[in-house]
Amino acid sequence: MQSDICTIKVRDCSYIDIEANMAIVINNCFISTNVFRVSPSVASDEQPLLSYSHTHKKWLTGRYIGKLYFEYNGKPHCFEVQPRFGNANILILLEEIFNIKLAHNTSEYKLYDNSDNELLKKIISIIWVKTLSKINIHGLPKHKVEKLNKSSTVRGKIAIKRSVLPIYKEKYVVSKRIEKEVDSTIVAILKKAYIILCKDYSLTESMLSDAVKEVIRVPCYNKKVITTNQFQKIKYGAIYANYKEIVDFSWHIIQHKKQSSMHEMADTMGDALFLDMAEIWEKYLFTILKKCFAPRGWHVYSQQYRIYQNIGFERSIIPDIILEKDGHVVVLDAKYKRMTGHFSDYDRTDFFQLHTYGSYMESHNKKLIGLGLIYPLSERFDKEKLDKNFAKNLYGDSTSNTWFKVDGICLKDSHHQLTEQKDDFLRRVESLLLI
Repeated sequence: MQSDICTIKVRDCSYIDIEANMAIVINNCFISTNVFRVSPSVASDEQPLLSYSHTHKKWLTGRYIGKLYFEYNGKPHCFEVQPRFGNANILILLEEIFNIKLAHNTSEYKLYDNSDNELLKKIISIIWVKTLSKINIHGLPKHKVEKLNKSSTVRGKIAIKRSVLPIYKEKYVVSKRIEKEVDSTIVAILKKAYIILCKDYSLTESMLSDAVKEVIRVPCYNKKVITTNQFQKIKYGAIYANYKEIVDFSWHIIQHKKQSSMHEMADTMGDALFLDMAEIWEKYLFTILKKCFAPRGWHVYSQQYRIYQNIGFERSIIPDIILEKDGHVVVLDAKYKRMTGHFSDYDRTDFFQLHTYGSYMESHNKKLIGLGLIYPLSERFDKEKLDKNFAKNLYGDSTSNTWFKVDGICLKDSHHQLTEQKDDFLRRVESLLLI
């Protein structure tokens, strides 16, 4: 990396002043593989780093945070998008999503950000270590394999057909038995991810737990490159079902490394890496709603639905969060956008999209209780704002008993304050789940 890089620091989902030509160059340098996905279960859609607002006559940053290195007018530049709610909030949201405790103050976990995306890379390393430590309570996943034994001693069952010739010629029998072996494909994926994390993601020996060290010490029998087909064919028994999460996460690390190394700018301008805050926000909301309402009999899920099948304009719709109980449903859409309560913050496309989800549910004999757009809030919505963002009847003047609301959680730097805001939000949702 060159020392005279011109760094442009901005915040996500914010209006900025930037030359139009530079904005175009930034968008052209940004590719979808620059985005590291923390959750494969959340649907992703590609968005540019910058979009132009004709209303405000300014450029608007999107939902991605991270750094992009590029050249403009023959000079090296760094476009750095920082989280508008602060780094501490990212840690808190990720703690909830992965059910782990990210060390905020421990010296070896300090999150400096003075090199190529060190902050984001350190976060990814910590998530990997903490998740693997939590999951590895039953040891590594194992599968059954057939072992053959050729000797005068029988181990297991005699393989009669295979023993006929050896008995006659060499005086030994062939027996077979079933044993359990550690899944070599899983071990290979985890160890490959570990190597990448150590080399490129600031993972150090001091950050490893005993559970992770145990995995790293396991001999890797699969020395070859792991193919996508091998990854997709991995099977997890009931006792090892939780391992899918860390294996998928490790696979993303490997794929990101492969795709980054193929990019022509990687060697000269550094590795571009971004996190999708919309993905993190959606997964966070899904997690807290499931933790709160699943024990009360609500099925909390997201599902893809194919509409107009076998017709030229066949499409998919994917509601972010559905709460269902006894045929009654609430559909919520997570939106990581600006929301201050100003009229310009309300996106008509979001409203139409959510109403479409509701209509689809009703067309499939679901009793629609309510619809909601859920945002991260820059400041707390007081009672007056909350009342103005709630309609008891769909469309505001219908005879429908379905409510519609815009709500959210005020993201605070303090863990205690954010927990209070989260609990207030969950209580508001609970008060509307009356069936």
